[in-house]
Amino acid sequence: MELGDYVRILRKRGWVILLIAVIAAASAFAFSKMQVVVYRSSIRLNVIPGRLDWGLQQTIKGLMRNYSGEIKSRDSAGRVISRQQLDLTVDDLLSKMTVSPIESDFLMQIDVDDIDPQRAQLIAQTAAEIFVEDKRVQMLDQDKRDRVDVTIRDSATLASVFWPKTRLLVLAGWLAGLLAGALVAVGLERLAADMVRQARDIERYSGLTVLGTIPVATSLEKGNS
Repeated sequence: MELGDYVRILRKRGWVILLIAVIAAASAFAFSKMQVVVYRSSIRLNVIPGRLDWGLQQTIKGLMRNYSGEIKSRDSAGRVISRQQLDLTVDDLLSKMTVSPIESDFLMQIDVDDIDPQRAQLIAQTAAEIFVEDKRVQMLDQDKRDRVDVTIRDSATLASVFWPKTRLLVLAGWLAGLLAGALVAVGLERLAADMVRQARDIERYSGLTVLGTIPVATSLEKGNS
């Protein structure tokens, strides 16, 4: 098919494409409204070496992955639950938490997802505070030049909606609908092209010349019945 064919299909069956796109976008919107709303609160920790030494800095980057495991340990989760008197099991709390080391910036980010925005913020803040407290105690026996200072960069953010991402879902539905609609429109056009409606269609498919046609019989007039 040439470009002109697609333009002709668009003019002729553009309404089909738009209709399917609208239906898909509306379906995506309805799907998003049926989802349980999940909120996310985040907090970042500074992980600063005691001296500007390349070797120590590389060591810290390796330690940060270990630090992530410490924050998400069952012991730390239990202490968060105990300190804030949360009605959660350790496994429940750990399933809500994600810890990501940002090695290039010597940062660690804690993300907590929960259906309760206040609880998400509380868990993130408490988990960070407990980890900072532990590191400070551990560093007391270290020489100042070999210490790793862990501090809270900012307090945990106010929890905002993390899921569902309604706008993204609607946009994805709209684009998917446009694609599906275009495929349907092209398919309909191909089916229509294969149908024999006029004499020239027979000549095109068979290569033979039509010499005559049989007229369609019409009903008799009422007066002659």
